Amino acid sequence: MLLVRYLAMVKRRAVLLDVDYVAGEDGTLVRLLLKGKRLFRLYDEYEPYFYAVAPKEAEKEIMQVKVPSRGAFASPSKCERVKRLLFGKEVEIWKVYCRRPFDVPHISAEVSKKYPVYENNIPFGKRYMIDKGLAPFSEITYEREEKRIKRIIKVKEGGWNLRTMSFDIETYNPSGTPRPEKDEVIMISYDCEGEQRVISSKKIARDFVIACKDEREMIKKFLEIVNAKDVEVLLGYNSTVFDLPYLKERAEKNGLDFAIGRDGSSFRLQKKGIRTAAEITGRIHVDLYPVVRFMGFIGAFKISKYSLENAYEELTGKKKLMVGKLDIWKMWEDERHREELAEYSRFDAVATMEIGKILLPLMMEMGRLTRLSLFDAAGATAGQLVESLLMHKSFEHGAIIPNKPGDEVAAERELAPIKGAFVKIPQPGIYENLVVFDFRGLYPSIITSHNIDPYTLNPPKSVPDSDCYVSPIGHRFLKKPRGLIPLVLEELIKMRAKVKEQLKKADKDSREYEALYAKAQSLKILANSYYGYLAYSRSRWYSRECAESVTAWGRHYIMETIRKAEREGFEVLYGDTDSVFLLMGKKTREDALAFMKKINRELPGDMELELEGFYPRGVFVTKKGAEESGAKKKYALIGEDGRIKIRGFELVRRDWSAIAKATQRKVLEAILKHGSKEMAVRVVREIIERLKKGDVALEDLVIYTQIRKDPRKYDVKSPELSAAQKAMAKGVAIEKGAMVGYVITKHGNSISDKAQLAEFAKDYDANYYINHQVLPAVLKILKELGYSEEDLKFGGEQQDLSSFF
Repeated sequence: MLLVRYLAMVKRRAVLLDVDYVAGEDGTLVRLLLKGKRLFRLYDEYEPYFYAVAPKEAEKEIMQVKVPSRGAFASPSKCERVKRLLFGKEVEIWKVYCRRPFDVPHISAEVSKKYPVYENNIPFGKRYMIDKGLAPFSEITYEREEKRIKRIIKVKEGGWNLRTMSFDIETYNPSGTPRPEKDEVIMISYDCEGEQRVISSKKIARDFVIACKDEREMIKKFLEIVNAKDVEVLLGYNSTVFDLPYLKERAEKNGLDFAIGRDGSSFRLQKKGIRTAAEITGRIHVDLYPVVRFMGFIGAFKISKYSLENAYEELTGKKKLMVGKLDIWKMWEDERHREELAEYSRFDAVATMEIGKILLPLMMEMGRLTRLSLFDAAGATAGQLVESLLMHKSFEHGAIIPNKPGDEVAAERELAPIKGAFVKIPQPGIYENLVVFDFRGLYPSIITSHNIDPYTLNPPKSVPDSDCYVSPIGHRFLKKPRGLIPLVLEELIKMRAKVKEQLKKADKDSREYEALYAKAQSLKILANSYYGYLAYSRSRWYSRECAESVTAWGRHYIMETIRKAEREGFEVLYGDTDSVFLLMGKKTREDALAFMKKINRELPGDMELELEGFYPRGVFVTKKGAEESGAKKKYALIGEDGRIKIRGFELVRRDWSAIAKATQRKVLEAILKHGSKEMAVRVVREIIERLKKGDVALEDLVIYTQIRKDPRKYDVKSPELSAAQKAMAKGVAIEKGAMVGYVITKHGNSISDKAQLAEFAKDYDANYYINHQVLPAVLKILKELGYSEEDLKFGGEQQDLSSFF
């Protein structure tokens, strides 16, 4: 019998993608989703548990707990006495095992009436990966017997090569916004491994169109293709909110099961903090819309609005094929335009795939680093990414994971905001010969250099200050031992430095470079999120003292750098958070670099001042409503390579029209590149003339704004609310939170009266765009050259630009 069992044991390797579980009356099996030649599942036995801080003699009391749980009564299966670090101190506590994961919250709630409990709300799949030291996209070598894993032999970093399909739908929309209870899906497009197709319920004379006799056959065909191609990653754009629910409802209307899962099931909506995600059994569904929003929010790239076409243009630099959204149903009815609509539908899937190729490596690397599956990483916030890694590292260090705070505690934490960074406001004007320095990873390096951690904070008074780092506001942090957060951050920082060195040697067109770049970006995003997590009211590792010490040290070091620069004879123009802008005057490049080296010799630990760049010319503008003061982060610089760096100007905001942004950019280029105020003024006057003549395209006049109020409940109308209400009267469904684009037309008594959604606008009010868009966008710059509004409209004195320096 032993020989038979030995022979049945098989040794294999595969890449781990995700973990969940199945539970029955007899216990729990962990289910691992693995990728070999194909996706498959294996099972492992593992017991759920939580910790109780109770005396040794409490074992019998805990074992006697009996509570209702899913139609039955549940009790602990066993207790084990273990040593763990709790709030930085070693203690003996009870590890309480349960038979099923969903018994844990019920049993722990009863135990918590008398004793503190911990780690009772960790998802069981995550619990398994934490305890086994596993991470998604790691390659595991294991022994199995049939479908059961008997032993995990080795875990190492693995690659990924998943069959990926992007998809998108077009719907019949005679009322504007499509209604799933009434309006059919007319096209389903997909892109899978280079095959780009549009499934249509009408014949269309294009070779990429698969014609079906009706909507029912079309949806059925799509599901068949997903299964036939054995799709492992399904990409959509806003597919959680729109495409998948719409397809499911239309399938049900046609008497079909929307069997998109590998097991023939539909998708499930899963709440993940403030977000909802659609989970598909046996496939990884990635909705790229929240990924783009997250990347835009943290500044990984600049994006003004989050539509598919805008994300595609921002990430690829290419324009997406477009049609009028409100014209889709008309194009569908008109055989002459149906081919154009099919091409548009196909391009939606192609654009989604191209965005996915850019963002998926980043999300996969982020998942690998933080131990989150691709599905979870794609919908995670910065706090969730940080928390996941800290939970794994806590287990590795034998430390108890802190509990999540309740609503009352979180609300109390939010009452007193933490003092932020130091800012030295610049005097508005145009400057020449600047050098800019910034601190490399200021907040992460402060945390690692001063051992800032909730469990190194404020040791007993008997510990002398010489054994502590004392923050500028008086909080003390032990120098030894190292705290968990500094340890994790140090590891990330060292890892990123190593990856950046590897990047320098890699071929930029290779798969290796793509993977390394994704890893470097992921490490940067993650490291920069730790300060925010310390200050986040719902953080497991929240510490106001830690967070305010980080910003206090940040203010200290930037102010010290400013003082030292002034002592060295530099004029300090501007300082903000982690950057200082110095006017060189008669100083040389060698003087500037020597100053940087001197500062670095005096900085502690990992802190380092870096050269950001030398700039021949820069322009700083005034704050709105405070003409005598400079504006924080509102400047433009031209580098020695001729590239213009812009911060804070309207061209990166979505609530300005394209014509205002383009005019402002051209004005900045004229000043910074050519040193010509005459050229800058000429640009503005030419645009004003074009606006007056009606030569500007309507698409360049659209103003994008989010509807922050329910448009049906307000009589006093802003332009966007007015435009939304008019569109709703025509059958367009617009809800609170929607992004709308509107144009100010010629028709109406007030600006709000004149506002129309871009789809309905036929003309524009030239005076509005001159006085409220173009001129405000450039006046703050040109007034530094001595120009007024009247000068730009009607002419004025011209002077040589050099007189303004």
